[in-house]
Amino acid sequence: MRDLLIVGGGPAGLSAASEAARLGLETEILEEHAEVGIPEHCAGLVSLSGLREILGTEAPIIRKIKGFRVYSPSGKAYMVKGGEAKAAVIDRPAFERELLRRAEASGAKVTLGSQFRGGERYKVLINAEGTAGRVSKRLGFGIPEAIPAAQLDLETPGFEEDMVEIYLGRHAPGFFAWAVPRRDGVRVGLASSEGIPLRSLERLLEKFEPWRRFSGARRSAPIFGKVVTGGPLRVVHRGNAIAIGDAGGFVKPTTGGGVVLGCLTARLAARAAYQFLSGKGGLDSFGKAWKRAYGKDFMLMRLARAVYNRMGAREVDTMLETLYSGGALRGATQYDMDLQGKALWRLARSRMFFRLVPMVLEAIF
Repeated sequence: MRDLLIVGGGPAGLSAASEAARLGLETEILEEHAEVGIPEHCAGLVSLSGLREILGTEAPIIRKIKGFRVYSPSGKAYMVKGGEAKAAVIDRPAFERELLRRAEASGAKVTLGSQFRGGERYKVLINAEGTAGRVSKRLGFGIPEAIPAAQLDLETPGFEEDMVEIYLGRHAPGFFAWAVPRRDGVRVGLASSEGIPLRSLERLLEKFEPWRRFSGARRSAPIFGKVVTGGPLRVVHRGNAIAIGDAGGFVKPTTGGGVVLGCLTARLAARAAYQFLSGKGGLDSFGKAWKRAYGKDFMLMRLARAVYNRMGAREVDTMLETLYSGGALRGATQYDMDLQGKALWRLARSRMFFRLVPMVLEAIF
């Protein structure tokens, strides 16, 4: 009989395991793959502040990012670049191997190549299976709102090593496409609420002039996955189980990035499990803890996502022009890219927002 069983050895599951074992809980992780970090699903872009909070100074960084270029639906480019790096592209497999090392050093048992069957004995279960939904359905949890995505690694010179690019337009309805520098080129990806993402990505690389410079580059095999866009589930605790990471919806609704918030909220889940097993409270303390720490950020990011989903190309063009001319895009580099609540709240209180109000109301209603 384990104190705590964690299903899934991704960043959230490993972070929960380290914290739980540190607190003295007998902890085991079941990871279905033979090694952590494989297959690699995300672009690996995280905030430096979040990375420091998770790993300190031992992070496996590929590139440090100083700015971004956004392409509007009409094709206009808006570039913002700061003097100091605020984000980084990480080696995701190496990142997860370091989390694994720390979990095992804390005393957690990690069983690779093993799936949750339902007959395991445990006092508390933390579901960190990602977007698969198999365990969530068995435990009675909801499935986070998500859309399909596809990525390609391209071996190509000439891409700015400290910039990322974002495409907002008709080839990526309901979301966007991205280009993130890697060691030997760039990783391009696209998520979409319509159509087949890989076909849309290939069409974008063929038709979108700024990215036609990637034409002829040697390509990796496609990387498929899902992007969680709906934010945390309404119920993340049921019986003696908790849902965390992608399985719990702890992903930024604005960009689909879930590494940092997934790890930080996973620690809160581990503490809730410890309090419950110590007789100091119920597992519902997890819900109170994540809402207290990150509830405002998730609420504002979910609202921003809902508004964007209702905008047409003309509204997005107008929004970008307003944000750029008013300095909001440049100002965004001053804020934490993982905790976006402060930036969104400041925008909502600015004079510039009143220029956006008619468009926002039109999109909502």
